[in-house]
Amino acid sequence: MRRILRARPLCTDSLLAAAVGLFLFVGAAVHHGSLGDRPGPFGLLLAAAGAVPLAVRRRYPISVLLAVTLLVGAFALAGYRATLGRPDLLIAAYTVWARYPVRQAWPPSLFAMLGFEATMLVGDNSNPIGDTVIAVLQASATVLIGHSVYLRGLALHATTERADRAELAVVEERLRIARELHDVVSHHLSVISVQANLARYVFDSAPDTARGALDTITGTTTEALDELRRLLSVLRPPHHEPGEYRPQPGLDELPALVSRVREAGLTVRLRVAGTPRTLPSGQQLCAYRVAQEALTNVLKHAPDSFATLEVEYLADALRLSVADSGGGPRADGNPAGHGLVGMRERARMYGGEIEIGPREPAGFEVVLTLPYPDRIGGEPK
Repeated sequence: MRRILRARPLCTDSLLAAAVGLFLFVGAAVHHGSLGDRPGPFGLLLAAAGAVPLAVRRRYPISVLLAVTLLVGAFALAGYRATLGRPDLLIAAYTVWARYPVRQAWPPSLFAMLGFEATMLVGDNSNPIGDTVIAVLQASATVLIGHSVYLRGLALHATTERADRAELAVVEERLRIARELHDVVSHHLSVISVQANLARYVFDSAPDTARGALDTITGTTTEALDELRRLLSVLRPPHHEPGEYRPQPGLDELPALVSRVREAGLTVRLRVAGTPRTLPSGQQLCAYRVAQEALTNVLKHAPDSFATLEVEYLADALRLSVADSGGGPRADGNPAGHGLVGMRERARMYGGEIEIGPREPAGFEVVLTLPYPDRIGGEPK
């Protein structure tokens, strides 16, 4: 219940305003009267009206404090008194001090205090000195509590900013390490490629040279693997379990993916067409992640629809499509969401194309086309 109220501040403040309004309604009385000396309908309505601005106290704190002060004054000048006190004024003042620094909070608070004192003196007050002392004590406690909440909010904000900066620094460092990793791998693979071509060229005519090239390849691969282990050990999160890292999923994991999505409540059909062929692990991972993201989107936005995952082995490319029967994201939605951007980036890495959008007559479709390695020169683009 507390989590729901925090997530809906307007609803929370509306309930607070209603409770304070009922409190003021019960405590309303006429001048020189006590609890039970009820005013007329206008007086009761004016009493409860003092709590109405509290419904928007978080959005307009200062305006709410000024409005409550004016309503308190109008209530007193109309010939009525609040026998149980004015919690609406205290709550409004607390909100101002909890949201603003001292230089912004004290002017409206001073206005509220002077306005309350003036109405108290003009209205029915048999003990102005005692009531003034009580009002000052209540105002002081309200200011101290509200300002302490404001300072705590500043501290939490500063802590969050420091954490964000630290996280950003870690991300930047990991990007630098990733670039370094790319340079290391590129260098060693270039050496391996040159030596492998040399060994193949002189394999029959100069066996010793070929053996030397193969020895160089062996040493280079060993060094490259050592560098990879060192750099990846930096990129791994702390306290990882030894068995945490598993082989990346591929096309053979699509049936398991479909089963998990079905268990989540979505009706999915998997269809494979054409003659399956072995693809590099990178392309398989690309296709799997696109299918996973697309099915997840269907589960989020159209859980009652029927989805189809199709894998087609064409003559020159792999075609993977995920379509739902309706209720998916609209064409005027956010096409630059992180998931869709990630799918486009994965497809671009392997020289592929991806089409994302609504389908006729209803539904949404994601179509990925990945050319086979021999069609893109054996290297990802």
